[in-house]
Amino acid sequence: MRTPRAVVILAALIAISGIIATMLWSIEEKRKEYELFRFYLPWDDRSETATHVKSWMSVYNRTIERVSIGADGRLYAGGRRIKFMGVNIGGAACFPRKEDAEKIAGRLAKFGINLVRLHGIDANWERVNIFGGYSAPTTRNLDPEALDRLDYFIAKLKENGIYVNLNLLVARRFRTADGLPQEIEQMDWKDQHALIFIDKQVRELYKEYVSQLLTHRNPYTNMTYAEDPTIAFVEIANEMGAWFW
Repeated sequence: MRTPRAVVILAALIAISGIIATMLWSIEEKRKEYELFRFYLPWDDRSETATHVKSWMSVYNRTIERVSIGADGRLYAGGRRIKFMGVNIGGAACFPRKEDAEKIAGRLAKFGINLVRLHGIDANWERVNIFGGYSAPTTRNLDPEALDRLDYFIAKLKENGIYVNLNLLVARRFRTADGLPQEIEQMDWKDQHALIFIDKQVRELYKEYVSQLLTHRNPYTNMTYAEDPTIAFVEIANEMGAWFW
């Protein structure tokens, strides 16, 4: 006489449950045996502890000076060799609240960071970008609030001996509201960027924006972006190599 299928399934489930219970008990016992402690790094910690390596930075305790390329092809600042250890900060994160900007800059300095790439300040999907967010009617005007946050963040980076790599064209979406023909709306925003090389109207819009941004005077440094040696690098256009075409 064959055992009913339901009985076989029930027996299998009971056996599996027993195995799982045994495994969980074993894991719990191992956890007690090798009790771990919580390893937590507060994002805003700037305390002068043994792990604070800001003093290792070559630009620490002296004024940031303009970066240049020497005859040997290497980077120099104030006549001294300089090397960079940098991080990428993208999109809306480039516009932190003022109460956070100082904490972020101090935290980066604590880990020896001396270069920040401000990437995608024109990100078309963000609620906050240099033009006022994705709902802004045009990309021909700089948003005052976003610009003020960016100004303050750059000033705090400067105070902590951190240089800036400013990206100019990363994720801007050109629109008919910018004065372009309807066909621009049919193009993917990434493809639109190639037009700065071949379309005079798009190129002029790009140059207009670059001029607005680089000639803007930062009230917290009293320097324009073009004048400020903190902005050591400027990227003309993101991912414009042959690989992306």
